[in-house]
Amino acid sequence: MFQGFYGLLTVMLCVLCVIVVTLFNLAPITYIVFGVTILLSLLLQYIRFKKQSISEKRHTQLAWCLNIAFTLSFSWLIGDWFKYDLQTSLDQFDSFEYSTKDWNQGWPNSEELPEGLKRPEKLPEGIYNASAFRSSLAWANAYPERYTVLEGDPKVIAQYEAIAKQNAAYTAQIDADGVLRDLDTGEKKRFISHPNSYNIIESIEEESLNLPQRNFIEWLRFAPRKETKTVVKDTYNSTRNHRLYVFVDDGNTKRPHFVELLISNDGTRAVFYQSK
Repeated sequence: MFQGFYGLLTVMLCVLCVIVVTLFNLAPITYIVFGVTILLSLLLQYIRFKKQSISEKRHTQLAWCLNIAFTLSFSWLIGDWFKYDLQTSLDQFDSFEYSTKDWNQGWPNSEELPEGLKRPEKLPEGIYNASAFRSSLAWANAYPERYTVLEGDPKVIAQYEAIAKQNAAYTAQIDADGVLRDLDTGEKKRFISHPNSYNIIESIEEESLNLPQRNFIEWLRFAPRKETKTVVKDTYNSTRNHRLYVFVDDGNTKRPHFVELLISNDGTRAVFYQSK
């Protein structure tokens, strides 16, 4: 029954359907479009080659009409997906929380970091947890920030600290009381730009969304897409008991810009931090 060029198109359409359904979580209208097109294509093949009820010319015309209709419908579906996903992304932009897989999104601008501390393609072995945060860069946000927290083998963290010691503009110790002191002399510092705290992402899980009631058309277009969201559980951490290595500090007290590395006293955590 799958004879000629249009039979090949029918087979390719079935393969495309399987690939799309396997790779994506699709709305009901997508299955309807694929299902109706495949069934009509099979019907045309059956009428032409089994029943011999229509001529080859008529079969070609109907097949082309069917393929054009499918192409237009599928193009509309793709456009609808992009529009919906883009709007959803824009709505969530200001409060987006990064997962542990997105550690590089929080890494400071590489051009402001010395060699050896620039953002790598992949993390070295010995780092067992990495999490990141990046706030919105919208103009209304007075103090945007971004940072990546790495936790792992003290030997690996020590390699970052060794590079920081050689390249930092100045260093300090943040003691248990949050007081800034000179790293070598212990002398109390009056002021150094640095964050007060950061969060470490501990776990990520999916939970169902309480979506607003949808009408039938909305259900066809979007359900079951976007039915779950990623919930990030994090732990609040102050910057106390950290060694501080500052690479860039523009000296602006109203809207400070600084790039620095914090190393925990136990040597198991490194925080690459950038403000503004």
